Amino acid sequence: MSTSTGVFYAYAKPEARYLITFVNRDVADTWYRAVTDSVARGYSRFAGIRRTSLQWYTHDPRNIHETVNDSQVALALRGKVFFTLLHDRDGRILSTIPVLNYTDHINGNGFYIRSVSQPDTCWFYNASERTVVASRHRRTRFTITIADQARALGTIIIRSDDVYITTPSGASVGVSNNLDQLGRSANPFPFRFSAFLGDFQIDEALSESLDADLEPIVRNPGKGEAWELV
Repeated sequence: MSTSTGVFYAYAKPEARYLITFVNRDVADTWYRAVTDSVARGYSRFAGIRRTSLQWYTHDPRNIHETVNDSQVALALRGKVFFTLLHDRDGRILSTIPVLNYTDHINGNGFYIRSVSQPDTCWFYNASERTVVASRHRRTRFTITIADQARALGTIIIRSDDVYITTPSGASVGVSNNLDQLGRSANPFPFRFSAFLGDFQIDEALSESLDADLEPIVRNPGKGEAWELV
């Protein structure tokens, strides 16, 4: 997943135009999941809110700002989100938000998995060894799918979701041996989506005896490094 340590912004329109400020990108995704989940449960107050891109929402009626005051939606996020009504008179002044280079985390989409600290290093599925390795010259586009089958393809993935990682050929990725190395799994293997923030790392010890460009990826919960989906 993309790292999200900074403030994140979005616009909402049509009639009442808002600048939405989130503590970070993860909060933005969690807020929208809370909105869509409330609608799915039959609570229709915010059924008019639509997300057209990472930084653009539409809403009708004009009540998007009430989502964080509603206990059935996103009250838990109050204090992490605020809405600023933009000028709509006297020249229609528009506050321009910064361009943010993020990948949208969509259920069922394909992603390259890239090191945050070493952006030239990506995950590669070594089919001959059935292992996932880090490489500076090769990369694999993995499919990320929410494990909960009730979540439709196209749903925004959030940090608390369990997800499956699969190769282009459909092979499941899991922990393949007692060294916690990632590789092909006989059955779907769920990982918490937040694991990309610090549960995986390059195993330097295993790398010494292998091709220097094919360094094994291992699971090391809470002690790994950050990876992002691109």
